[in-house]
Amino acid sequence: MNFKVPIIVGIVIFVIIIFYSTSSNIQHAVNHVNITDSNQTAMLERGDIAMGFNQSMIHHHFMATKTGGEIMIMSINMSDIKTINEIRSHVKDIQYEFSQGNFTKPFYIHAQVVPGTDIMTAKKNMIQYSIEDIDGGSVLILRANNTELLDAIQQFMNFQSTQHMGH
Repeated sequence: MNFKVPIIVGIVIFVIIIFYSTSSNIQHAVNHVNITDSNQTAMLERGDIAMGFNQSMIHHHFMATKTGGEIMIMSINMSDIKTINEIRSHVKDIQYEFSQGNFTKPFYIHAQVVPGTDIMTAKKNMIQYSIEDIDGGSVLILRANNTELLDAIQQFMNFQSTQHMGH
C-alpha cells in the first residue's frame, strides 16, 4: 500500500491550518480540503471508467516541454503485466483520439473543459504524436511548432499535472 498520499494530505492539512490561524478560517480550510479530497476521489473513479484500469495501480506524469509535452503512465508494480498492458492500450487509444481532436476522456475525467483542448482540437493536424514504451508503461509525446499550439499543449499538461498530483 502506498502511504505517501495520506502523509502528503496530512502535511497539506497541517500547513493550511497553520496558514489559517483564526478559527473561522480553520473551518474554511478544513471544508476546502474535504471538497478537494472528494473531487480527487471522484476524478479517480471517473478515470477508472474512462481509462479502463484502476487509478490506484498507476502513476501519471504530465510534463510540459519546449516542443510540446509528455504524458507518462506507469504501473506502480513493475511486475503487474495486466496493468502495464492496459496502460499501453490506453496510451494508443488516446493517441488516436487526440489526433482526431477528441478530448472527451479528459473532459469526462475532470468534469470540465480541460485548458488548451480547444486550440489542440482546432489545430489537431499540426500536432505530431508518438508513443514510447518504457518499463512499466508508456509515454505519449506531443510535439508542435506553432507558438499558439505549444502554449495550448503546455496549458493542458500543466492543468493535468496539478490535477493528478500524488497519483
